[in-house]
Amino acid sequence: MEVNSLNSNINSVNNAQNSSLERISTGSKINQASDDASSLAISDALRLQRSDLSQSLQNLNEGIALTRIATDGLQSQQEILENIKQKLLQANTDTTSAEGKESIKQEVIKLSDQFKSISESTRYGGQQLITPDSANTTLDISTADDTFSIDIPNTGQIANELSTLIGTTDFGTGDIGAILDRVDLASTQVSDALTDFGSTENQLESSARNSITAEVSIARANSSLTDIDFGKEITDFSKANILTQIGYLVSTQANAAQEQNLKLLV
Repeated sequence: MEVNSLNSNINSVNNAQNSSLERISTGSKINQASDDASSLAISDALRLQRSDLSQSLQNLNEGIALTRIATDGLQSQQEILENIKQKLLQANTDTTSAEGKESIKQEVIKLSDQFKSISESTRYGGQQLITPDSANTTLDISTADDTFSIDIPNTGQIANELSTLIGTTDFGTGDIGAILDRVDLASTQVSDALTDFGSTENQLESSARNSITAEVSIARANSSLTDIDFGKEITDFSKANILTQIGYLVSTQANAAQEQNLKLLV
């Protein structure tokens, strides 16, 4: 009976040693539900929450990139409008010759074409950012908890109106002042769009920082539930290993003593 009890103790120590070795190899305290069912359930919920935050953060980063591309396009258009206005002011004076005014008109037409080209080419992942298409009039950046929406400015319509007005105006005798008024309005419209994108970018960056903080906190909480203390685990494994060796030695000696007793009885 004593030998059977000893073998049972050895098996128990062996099981503890194997469990300890498994924890050391995986770095996790919970490798199956029987290890700690409640902690495993909490850990799974935390991992799911962290996964949601990770995807939200990716969406936010893409949204920030989108707003910056749109801002670059709008800033380029704003610069073009400033150049157009400067040239219109140059043409809107009698000190400029008729030939000079015609030359300025051709330059302004080229600038308005550039403005329109930026309207059509400013995109992110195929999505137009500063001129709406038939499918989208807003840009939506979604997270697990929020959706950030930006109205797409119609700089393509601004381009068309400017091109028509410039093309139909005789710079020698026509009303250049009307074009100047439209350029000023266009500049205000582009400036408003820049403000909208800038404000949204700030919101996205703030939300991204909050998501990073939350994700780090969740990772720490999950780590406290599942990660092992390697120093303690290795110490426990070493103790179990020594106990196993001692158990086998004692078991061997006990078996030998039993055999000797049997020989004496015989």
